[in-house]
Parts: sequence; C-alpha cells; structure tokens
Amino acid sequence: MKKMNLQNLAHIAEIIGGVAVLVSLIYLAVQLSDNNKLLRSQAHFNALELTQEPLMLTVENADLAEIIVKCDSAEGGLPQSMLNRCHNFYFIQYNGWEYLYYQNIDESIPPEIWMGADSYYREEISQKEGYVEFWRKYKVAFADPFRSYVDELFGINSRGGT
Repeated sequence: MKKMNLQNLAHIAEIIGGVAVLVSLIYLAVQLSDNNKLLRSQAHFNALELTQEPLMLTVENADLAEIIVKCDSAEGGLPQSMLNRCHNFYFIQYNGWEYLYYQNIDESIPPEIWMGADSYYREEISQKEGYVEFWRKYKVAFADPFRSYVDELFGINSRGGT
C-alpha cells in the first residue's frame, strides 16, 4: 500500500511540475511579447529622432536653410564651404533614410512609417537636384542593399553610370 501511495505522489508531483513549467513558459511568452513592443516603440522613436534632426537644423538656422535651398536647386558657383554644409546635411538625410530602410527590412517599425518616409525621400530626390549630385558623389559611403535600392530610384546601374 505504501508503494502505491508513493507512486501516486510521484505522478502528482510530475503533473504539478509540468503545470509549473507550462505556466513559466506562458509567463515568458507574455514578457517577450511586451519586450518586443517596447523595442518596436524604441525603434520608431529612434527613426523619428534621426529623420527629424536635419529638418530641425533648417528650422533653427535660417542661414543653413538658405544654403540648402541653393544646393537643392544645384545652383552653380557656390563656395566650397556652402557645398560642404549641404553635403553634410544630405548625408544626415540619407542616413535617416537608410536607417528606416533597414528597420523596415527587420520589421522593427510599422510598415506605414516606412511607406510615408520612403515617399518623402523619393519626393525629395525627384524634385531637388542637390540630392542627386550628393548621391552620385558620396554613395560609396552606403552599403548594399540600400545603395542598390537608391541607385535603382535614380536609374543608376551598379557600375555608377546611368
């Protein structure tokens, strides 16, 4: 009889242990889901901060805004110091676009964020020659697949020609 009771207790202990493991797994799954939401939120915030920084620079600095307008239209004869400021501005812009591109691939940001941002940047490059000139000169600073993605938008083949 004692043997039977010990076996029953052992089975009950196994069942309790299995239930405890199951409860622990459910708890970890909920924690992981919450953590993923937090990480997506942080990635979204990082994207906003990175992409809005160049815009804030032009809002806060009227001289820079005027220089960017001149570079956007690809006015000739700009002093090298102005061109350098424009190139740095465009570099920050392209970095933001690249960040969003990879966050979209990783599904770290909502697809709507990517669609809106990508449309914005496509509009910029279609209407502002400064973006085109910058890309042709400095695209070497960006790696594939982002570089190929932008090259395709500009109609540039992989060797750099059009």
